[in-house]
Amino acid sequence: METLRARFPAFRIADYRRLFIALSFTAGARWALVLGRGWLVFELTDSAFAVGAVTFAGFFPFVVVGPFAGVIADRVDRRRMLMVTSAVGVAAAITLVAVTVTDVVELWHVLLLAFIAGSGQASSMPAQQALLANIVPKEILLPAVSLSGIAQHGSRIIGPLFGATLLSTFGAGAVFILSAALLTCGLIAVWMIRYRPTTVGADPEARRPLVLVQLRDGFNYARRDRRIATVLVLVAFHCGLTMAFDSMMPTLSTMIGGDSGTYGSILVGLGAGAVVGVLSLSLLETPRAQGLAFFASGVGSGLAMLAFGFATVPAAAIVGAALAGATQASYMALSIVFIQQVVPDEFRGRVLSLFSLLAAGHMAVVNLGFGWLAEIVGVRPLLIVPGLLWVAIFIAAGIGLQEVRTLLREGSFRGPTPAPAAVAGGGGGD
Repeated sequence: METLRARFPAFRIADYRRLFIALSFTAGARWALVLGRGWLVFELTDSAFAVGAVTFAGFFPFVVVGPFAGVIADRVDRRRMLMVTSAVGVAAAITLVAVTVTDVVELWHVLLLAFIAGSGQASSMPAQQALLANIVPKEILLPAVSLSGIAQHGSRIIGPLFGATLLSTFGAGAVFILSAALLTCGLIAVWMIRYRPTTVGADPEARRPLVLVQLRDGFNYARRDRRIATVLVLVAFHCGLTMAFDSMMPTLSTMIGGDSGTYGSILVGLGAGAVVGVLSLSLLETPRAQGLAFFASGVGSGLAMLAFGFATVPAAAIVGAALAGATQASYMALSIVFIQQVVPDEFRGRVLSLFSLLAAGHMAVVNLGFGWLAEIVGVRPLLIVPGLLWVAIFIAAGIGLQEVRTLLREGSFRGPTPAPAAVAGGGGGD
């Protein structure tokens, strides 16, 4: 343990360890849910569009709930907020268990509960990420974010691995029981975090800006800081073009001669690759190395989709999944770090909620569209063409945008920008 703490200094912080454990459990539950819901709906409907609709229902809350969650994360105790949102996920998972094991489950049940669970997740994201930056010092932020990525993506191995075994042996209901248990363990770990804010809620009589005003101020801040705006726009393209393939995985699994086991193995491959990718980031020691990793993960995440798209046997698809997981997870982790390094804490929750909105929200819409198009043009073009398009966009941004060139050459931006008075000053009372 001492060797681990010496190599990864974030582990020296007790609250970070508790948050790491919570992220591991909740992410494992989330990926087990993705596995169980996807295959259950595919069995109920035999439709990639229906699988896409469930994915959409799970991710769409990042569009309608996420931005307001970012405002709340900048106003309240982020630990308490995380406890409440985790409890929502537990309740949704238990309800899904009930309707599944009693054999009354219908498509609309899965859609509704996916939306509720997604709302809890969308609300927890900005609180989790902002709380992490509160707990660890800035100089070890990259290793801390990378290790958190290991917690989240490593669970993509454990959740689908055990979930696939339960799915093939006992059915989707057992997968949902596993998810509910993991979410409960995550809630307990959050409850054990000792960090308390020193300023939030200090003066209960103080007048705060209206929620909509704060939401506008957060959007304006992100829009006016070209560094943050550039990273956010690229994240939107990256997620839409290289990460919105969940709705097509059951269909791809059967196309290449596989079954539910193949589907689970593909998800495990994604998780294994992601762990390798983010673990590699935690070992980077210079900003220059971060810039090289940003380039490699940006280009690699598009090229990895070609391996996916051209796969004709399960083994090839699993290898493609591992490559995609490694590059995509690395790109997203670096993007979060670049934002966390420059955004002021008073805007942190709102900016990170915009990150989640553009990532998961965009994926929700594109997943739905890809699920529909897959039944018309097939799965392969929807993996290959978007991957190539992303590579072209990323290279063009590296050539044409100063902010991207800075990241590629120096591996970071040049220090935080103070919040503009016109943005930070919003008015109005509750």
